[in-house]
Amino acid sequence: MNIRVVALPLVLMLLLSGGAACHLRLSGDPEIRIRNQEDGTILASMPVKVGDHLVFEWIHSYEHIPWIEEYTITEDQVFRLDTIRVAGFGAGIPNHKGETTVENGMVVMRNINESFPSFAWIHSRTALVSITVEGTTLIEGGDLPHHQAVTMTLEGMKRLWTKSPSTIPIKNRN
Repeated sequence: MNIRVVALPLVLMLLLSGGAACHLRLSGDPEIRIRNQEDGTILASMPVKVGDHLVFEWIHSYEHIPWIEEYTITEDQVFRLDTIRVAGFGAGIPNHKGETTVENGMVVMRNINESFPSFAWIHSRTALVSITVEGTTLIEGGDLPHHQAVTMTLEGMKRLWTKSPSTIPIKNRN
């Protein structure tokens, strides 16, 4: 029996099944990877899942105040910024994003809903406190070389298409 004869009905069944999104994983579970910008060397990595929460915590370089950002890892392979907590305002700190309140001496901005495909920065051992995922530390400030240009990305989760199969038009062959 020809493999095409068997595979074609299976593919058509998947395409015609109502509403279910189809994903093709090409390289296993996604990972957060921090790389050296110059040569691409992986400096840190951690497996993650869609829906995991990432917390990026540092001390503002000029104001010397705590700055904490909370992200959710989305199925679109981006970091979605949900919340910013900061102890004051200064250079580079947004003055109003999302719903803003003051709680325990911190300005809290919630429901920001901004997406970032990656981050790039010049690493500072004194500014970065930690990056954690679901309470597990990915890195602390002293884990990477001081003043090294780095990037943080989500890698390993690929999809064949992004729309639900029910939205794909099928032509009548008659």
